[in-house]
Amino acid sequence: MKPSTINKSTQEKIFQMQCEICKALAHPVRMAIVDCLKDKETAAAALIEGLEISKVNLSKHVALLMHAGIVESRRDGRQLFYRLTDPEIQQACAIMSAVLYRRLKRGEKLASAINSNRAL
Repeated sequence: MKPSTINKSTQEKIFQMQCEICKALAHPVRMAIVDCLKDKETAAAALIEGLEISKVNLSKHVALLMHAGIVESRRDGRQLFYRLTDPEIQQACAIMSAVLYRRLKRGEKLASAINSNRAL
């Protein structure tokens, strides 16, 4: 839906919700969790091992992601599994990563050009 077809009150609510999601994602560990969940549901134990973090640390970060509606969980016996509530969340993160990668590369080219000029 285009922003021009949404009334102002609804648009403000959407902006507020977007800010809440962005706040929840505003930590490298939480971004890594979203990245790990991009393709599949993943066991908590696998996340702990793959991210090399403690169970308590994972629990804290996942709780924030769940509160923001980004991640949901499922229990199977003693195992806990996590998945993204919406695959578009990871797509949005991938778009931002691509933008930042291009910025990083431009910065490296600029730094290289400056260093080359200093050498002359």
